[in-house]
Amino acid sequence: MPWVGFGTYRLGKRKARSATLEAIKSGYRHIDTAFVYGGQTTEIEVGRAVRDALDSDILRDREELFLTTKQWREYHGYDKSMKCLDLSLERLGVDYVDCWMMHWPGPCWSKPSRGGGTDAETWRAMEDAYREGKTRSIAVSNFTIQHLETLKRTATLWPPAVNQIECHPYYPQNDLVEYCEREGIVVQAYAALGGQDGTKAKWKALGGKLLESAPVSDVVDRLRTSGKRVTPAQVLLRWALQRNCALVPKTSSPERMKENANIFHFVLTEAEMREISSLAPAVESEGRLCWRTEPLRMLDFS
Repeated sequence: MPWVGFGTYRLGKRKARSATLEAIKSGYRHIDTAFVYGGQTTEIEVGRAVRDALDSDILRDREELFLTTKQWREYHGYDKSMKCLDLSLERLGVDYVDCWMMHWPGPCWSKPSRGGGTDAETWRAMEDAYREGKTRSIAVSNFTIQHLETLKRTATLWPPAVNQIECHPYYPQNDLVEYCEREGIVVQAYAALGGQDGTKAKWKALGGKLLESAPVSDVVDRLRTSGKRVTPAQVLLRWALQRNCALVPKTSSPERMKENANIFHFVLTEAEMREISSLAPAVESEGRLCWRTEPLRMLDFS
């Protein structure tokens, strides 16, 4: 899996195809999507973009691309999960995905008791999908240490290849990142630049947007003085990368696509890493920005 992939969350039906194709043209070889994105339309548009890239010889073959999608929580349980994957493969127009993630722990979309199925049965379906060749790896998203420990007790394939989580200086999730490293799980950060769910009041309470924060600006200024042409976004992405987090930044701008991928020409010092890390609030949960309207956004359920 490439360290830097292209995220498709909230691209919308109008932009998902063109933006994904532009990302592939720009050199991205990892595309991250999900069953539920875009009101269940994004997978279709991503699939069209992949076919466009193959038809125009931007991609020589399907094997060049690492494709991730996610099972949606409405489909928890063995049979429902298998149906969800089959629908995803049909929409994407592929025979397999490179990574299939469980998008959310628990069969819940407003309270734990709503819906049916269990994480264990969903994971069993994912294990069988892996054995059948429908996915080349299986993973999770938004899982806490508690959720991972619970899943571990019944899993026959362990560890998950990836745990994709919200992770940025305001919400670093240090304990979870360290746990995943011990277990051999790659952490993939979404909303590494702060995401799109923060309100003006939330940003103000945290001290301002990450891209405009003083520690990030100071690091940018120092690097530019030393001859490194970097942007605040690149510094934040590099901060995550140096914590061994893979990335899936999203943009529809061709210029920003190239900028987001160009984070391997400089290194942050330990002092600069600490400076940016100092942005974390005293109570880590206060830095959570994503899933703003989800009643269970703090994932404090078993």
